Amino acid sequence: MNWRLIRHGKGSPSWNMAVDEALLRAVKQPILRIYEWDRPAVSIGYFQSMAVVPSGREFIRRYTGGGLVDHLADVTYTVILPRGESVLDLSTTESYRQIHEAVVKSLQMLGVAAVLTPCCDPEERDSCFERAVKYDIVLGEDKVAGAAQRRTREGMLQQGSVLLKDEELREKLRVKLPLFFAEVFGVSFEEEELSAAEREATRKLEESRYGTLEWNQQK
Repeated sequence: MNWRLIRHGKGSPSWNMAVDEALLRAVKQPILRIYEWDRPAVSIGYFQSMAVVPSGREFIRRYTGGGLVDHLADVTYTVILPRGESVLDLSTTESYRQIHEAVVKSLQMLGVAAVLTPCCDPEERDSCFERAVKYDIVLGEDKVAGAAQRRTREGMLQQGSVLLKDEELREKLRVKLPLFFAEVFGVSFEEEELSAAEREATRKLEESRYGTLEWNQQK
């Protein structure tokens, strides 16, 4: 089976989030998207209050839940699957585990001794990286990768972040990720750009949702 591989360089917070939702709305084929941020913004989960945002930081509200993520030094990726994919027959927790298996294998290949955590931190935290949930990725006592998932009538969107301070290591991970997604899911990739329709849908979502105070400052 072929998945689409979409690579984006640095994009604005509102554009990055609009692309993800645009791809979910029209998904017909599994997609792995790997992208970057053009500024050191933070993203907050759909259900979070903007009060969790550090003073003076630019922020964007995601379409998925979860906690605050600082995108100053991370690798961000998105998995988008249409209805009918076998992964969607799994529980949210098990599909989360399968996706994170590909991520942790990529990190291990790069010499990062990261592992999946079998359980969770019982304390609630505003920041995603201050609290590990089941099948997050940890290095020693530190959480280094987390994600948030949303399922809709179109399919599934999982937005993930891998925190790596070393810029060279981040770039290597962006290269390795598709290799281990291919191994874990038994697929191959075709690298593509956004279609004209996807670009137009992104523009409309950025204009009407992610680029607005109404969306970002709700709750």
